[in-house]
Formats: sequence, structure tokens, C-alpha cells
Amino acid sequence: MKRWQRLASTPLLDDRWMKLRADRCQLASGVVLDPYYVMEEAEWVHVVPVLNDGRLLLVQQYRYAADVLCHEFPGGVVDAGETPAQAAIRELREETGYTAGQWLPVGSYFANPARQTNRVHVFVATGLLQTGPQALDAGEEITCATATRAELDAMIADGRFSQGLHIASLWLAQSHLTDAD
Repeated sequence: MKRWQRLASTPLLDDRWMKLRADRCQLASGVVLDPYYVMEEAEWVHVVPVLNDGRLLLVQQYRYAADVLCHEFPGGVVDAGETPAQAAIRELREETGYTAGQWLPVGSYFANPARQTNRVHVFVATGLLQTGPQALDAGEEITCATATRAELDAMIADGRFSQGLHIASLWLAQSHLTDAD
């Protein structure tokens, strides 16, 4: 299989959240796709925080585009000049008020390589201590919750933990988790 050739690219949007461009692409077969939209976004991180008793620390927040209240793992954008590990440490502290004694990178994956350029980097955080209050961004309203693995599995089944990327992050982390009663 051969790579597509980009024949032209037109920037459509460039702001602090993403860049959107319309490309004109030619496949090896000669077929031309025009436009083919590509979103360039910053890398993302997900933190799978494990409390000392094995329960997982979750966040809950409203997601406007889908108009749903979601349970998720703490996470967010890797800021310019940050490594994914630094972003994971920052996001856990900001969204939950917790810090972690041990950090384990467990993998990364593309969010949607058909349209997006970024990856999600996943970390398991253990040795958690609540060291302060949340330090949320102006546009964030986040509450914290906990769940055992069995409870989280039930939340996935009934749709309360429903974001595909967070479920994928759990899958990457699962061999590093212990079950809480």
C-alpha cells in the first residue's frame, strides 16, 4: 500500500485548539480526493489514577458537543513545551488535586488517524496523595468520583463511562491495575 500524495493544502482554521486544513490528495490509483479535511491537534494525555485501595479516581464533566455528562479519566492537552509525562502530572493535579508518587507510561494511540494528527498518551499513576484543591481552567467544571474495576466495567456497560478513547486507555492500563473489593 502506498502513501497518498498531497497535491495542495488550504488552511481553514488556526486557533489555540486546533488547525483545520482542506487537502487535495491523490491516491496511488490516481483517484483524487478533494477536499480531504485534516485536523491538526496537540497531543493528549489520559491518566489512569489508582488509589492505594485499588479503586480508580475518575472525573466527571459535561461534554457540550454530545450534550452528555461523562465519567472519564483525568487528562487533557499537552501544552507547547511540555512532554506528555509533564502534561499528565499537571492534568492530574489540576483536575483532581492529587499528585502521584509513581508514574508508568503504558502506551499511546492515535485518536482518529483518518482525520486527526494527534495521539493519546496513557499513564498509570499510583501512590496518590491529595495535596491541594483542584486548579481548574475557566471553562472546566469537574467533580471527582471513584470506582472499582467491577464498577467501572458496569459503568461502561450502562453508558456512564462512554468515551471510546477513555475505554481504550483503560484497555492499555488494565494489566497494571489491581482489583479493589
